[in-house]
Amino acid sequence: MQTVNQRNRDAGVPIDVQYADIDYMDANKIFTIDPVNYRGLREYFLQLNTNGIRIIIMLDPFTIDDQKYYTPTIEGIKQDVFIKWENGSLMKGACWPGEVFSPDFFTNRTHIWWAQMITDFRRVNLTFDGVWLDMNEPAMFGTNEDAPWNWNITRSNHTLKCPLSTWDDPPYRTKAVFRYDESVNRTSRLSDHTLCMSAIQGEIDSETGKAMYRHYDVHSLYGWSQTKPTLDIIRSLTGQRSLLLPRSTFVGSGQWSAHWLGDNAALWSEMKLSLIGLVEFNWFGIPMVGADICGFDQIPTQEMCTRWQQVGAFYPLARNHNIWKLPDQDPGAWEPSATAIMVSALRIRYTLLPHYYTLFYKAHTQGSTVIRPLFHEYPTDKITLDIYLQFLVGSHIMIAPVTDDGAREVQVYIPASKWYDYYTGVPVTVQAQYTTLQAPLTTIPILLRGGIIIPTQLYANNTKYSRMNPFNLIIVLDSNGNAEGDLFYDDGETIDTIETNAYFYAIYKWSSQCRQLKIEIIKNNYAQMSNLILNSLTFYGLSGVSSNIIVNGKQMPVIQKSQTQIMEVIGLGLSMSKNYTLMWLQQNETWSSNDQNNAACNWKSTYTTSPTRNRVLSVDSEYHVFLAYTLSSNNYTDNTYRFTRSVHGLL
Repeated sequence: MQTVNQRNRDAGVPIDVQYADIDYMDANKIFTIDPVNYRGLREYFLQLNTNGIRIIIMLDPFTIDDQKYYTPTIEGIKQDVFIKWENGSLMKGACWPGEVFSPDFFTNRTHIWWAQMITDFRRVNLTFDGVWLDMNEPAMFGTNEDAPWNWNITRSNHTLKCPLSTWDDPPYRTKAVFRYDESVNRTSRLSDHTLCMSAIQGEIDSETGKAMYRHYDVHSLYGWSQTKPTLDIIRSLTGQRSLLLPRSTFVGSGQWSAHWLGDNAALWSEMKLSLIGLVEFNWFGIPMVGADICGFDQIPTQEMCTRWQQVGAFYPLARNHNIWKLPDQDPGAWEPSATAIMVSALRIRYTLLPHYYTLFYKAHTQGSTVIRPLFHEYPTDKITLDIYLQFLVGSHIMIAPVTDDGAREVQVYIPASKWYDYYTGVPVTVQAQYTTLQAPLTTIPILLRGGIIIPTQLYANNTKYSRMNPFNLIIVLDSNGNAEGDLFYDDGETIDTIETNAYFYAIYKWSSQCRQLKIEIIKNNYAQMSNLILNSLTFYGLSGVSSNIIVNGKQMPVIQKSQTQIMEVIGLGLSMSKNYTLMWLQQNETWSSNDQNNAACNWKSTYTTSPTRNRVLSVDSEYHVFLAYTLSSNNYTDNTYRFTRSVHGLL
């Protein structure tokens, strides 16, 4: 773990989270640490924390049947937390550590026990920031078989045997079950690989005197039932919002957790399938989702992993994870040329994180999606209904990854909007038809749809540092020369910042007709925003801009980025916590509240509060950029101003 983490940091790979898989446990028992191979893990995790890296540890739901020395099981039996047979005896299955019991998270007493176990483990053994909930379908080894597959490791051939019942053997068999008939050489059953459906769960019903559910009733909700109590205890221990990563989720889980798409394989076909998973789980209300980048099982080629890391950089949950017994596949494990390509994609991701964060704010408050298919934005275009190898981040960023071995171009459908190449700013010349985009191994095709303003921040090794960096606005003009966007920002940690209004929210509007960028702060209750600056503007589709401007008396170029059609203004140094109206004015042009063009630009509405003066941001021989501080005087809008090259400030 130390070697992998360090080599990626040395290679410049951004890292925000170090996960600890089951390997850190002693003999695969939850709430333990391997005393030999993971000696000093607590101290190492504390060191990572100081460098801005968060720790997420795995916890399976099951406890080993050790009723003499293993405290979680001993206390669990005392507190009556485990799932039982109808006769009241404990139901015992098989999993990683051997013979195990399964907690019933549909009871409050189990929540209390689970919270105590996590609290004691974190206080005594290991500091961590979040929890990875694995195997919580719930998954069992060898149910209804003679022995579990790992019997030679655990030295136990015990498996759960489920009696015949209408719950385990229903008359209408699902495809998920009967497709295993041939592989198990018998009639497969609902309980295969999991608990017996006849098990009883839940609190005792006061009217019947029996448990409220059978496992048959709540099987698909097992992971769901474990998630919220886990989040509650982690938040109480850390005092922060934390992150949970369950393998099993259900509709509604997204309010508490993320999700990863399970144990995939290093296959091009599974890379493709991950794109469907991203969209579907956003539909299910679980927008923080991703697949194991480069595959969990099997061995990827360097090219496959490079391409997968490129698209994985745009998963909401971007994690590279594989089986310990296979060769390493983290970005730093490959040839330097491949690592550099992966780092390049990840740096684009980190640059776009403020936009992702704003999309998550909207998902939380409005139920919208972060990742969406094209037909969400173009519902009347029937061609988009069948497209799944392209996806949108929000409404205006299109990712068109390479998902085939050896491909160096992709066929991309261009919906009927104005689109630009992310890297060059060159407009896409076709609409409502397919076109071929070049995709050398170094590049993942990205298109920007006109009409959006995307707040970005300069990348860093992780978000502890990138959050301190200057902001930029990517202004992508639509066919009318307009664009708008917004930014949600808070401290990234505090619980319920939206409910307590402890956040920053701003909207940005650009009009080419008015030659005006308006920045309006709607909510400004995140104090640290005053320490951050808007340092640059990046334009797609802008023309007719002067070659130089002067900011506070300093000459500053409006430059065309080399070998692109992208225009940039760099070094603005404007506070993120203030309202501004930036205007490009032609020399000697008169602006008046009586002018129809001014009225259309809502010029008057910008003058609402103090301070008491405005000043010229920039002047050159062709255009003026005027920075208008908002004013409180109602009479101010009756005045008319003419700007000349000699003017550097107005009282």
